[in-house]
Amino acid sequence: MKSIKYILTVISLSVVVLQSCEDYETVDQPDFEVTVVTQTAKVGEPVEFVVNNAPNFLNFYSGEFEHQYKHRNRTNAEGTVTMSFLNSQKWGVGANATGTLSVWYSKDYDGTGTPEAVNNANWTEITDRFNISTLYDFTLQESGVVDITDLADGNPIYFGFKYFCDNIAERPAEWYLDDLSIKMDVADAPAPLTVATESNPGFTPADVQGVVSGWNANKWYWDSDKGLWRMRGQVKVDGLWVINEDWLITNAINLTAVNPDEGKTIKTYSTKLDSFTHIYENPGTYTVTFVGNNTTVYGSEEKVEEFTITVSE
Repeated sequence: MKSIKYILTVISLSVVVLQSCEDYETVDQPDFEVTVVTQTAKVGEPVEFVVNNAPNFLNFYSGEFEHQYKHRNRTNAEGTVTMSFLNSQKWGVGANATGTLSVWYSKDYDGTGTPEAVNNANWTEITDRFNISTLYDFTLQESGVVDITDLADGNPIYFGFKYFCDNIAERPAEWYLDDLSIKMDVADAPAPLTVATESNPGFTPADVQGVVSGWNANKWYWDSDKGLWRMRGQVKVDGLWVINEDWLITNAINLTAVNPDEGKTIKTYSTKLDSFTHIYENPGTYTVTFVGNNTTVYGSEEKVEEFTITVSE
């Protein structure tokens, strides 16, 4: 009899343990609720959202430009693509005072930065599309916002800023380059979407000809003090100017690719959240989205709540 009772007890405990494990492995569906204190506001006034029973994680999409939930997965778009940058030069004498900087693109460059890779690639010059500085000072000049939509075909492209000087009788020029920006105008965006910047995807210098041992001599390099790319081309070798060719080449860019819109994480697993405020800087009608997740090693459950906020001047 005692044996039967023992067996029944063990079975009962096993059922409880198994049930507890099953409960532990179950991820609860988020059941949070968000209440908007007021769905109308003025520019600069905080809009308050009250959160009841907040989930493990909660993300907030304000509905503003680049923060719209509907564009959270958008990585490609169609529109007008433009490119711009700042440039300046000085110290070039005579024939070297102008014409030593040119702009090119390639769709078959391998991105390695070697002289062989640069020479083996097919490059097309587009210098005449931009305003290249002819002023004899280091005041950064606008290149102009140039339409390059014709180059956008969904394939990787590289843009190269080529410094070339073969007039060794006169002092070569020095160049500054800064603020590369490639943007896309799309129909439903109040401002251009970012495609590429100077830091993303960044540049790779390529020293093709006239290389010298000095760390910043006769080559493109990042001048951390000035915060820009610099071509210091006026260095002599054995007391003579040299024929010099150096490239500053972007890393691969897809001109149809755009950054997905991002939300703001307002709650994580270890934090508590009862309310949240956001300030709108521009008038308009915004679709506000809260995305809640209960996430464990066993899975994730999600819930989405949306509101419309009207902001006036």
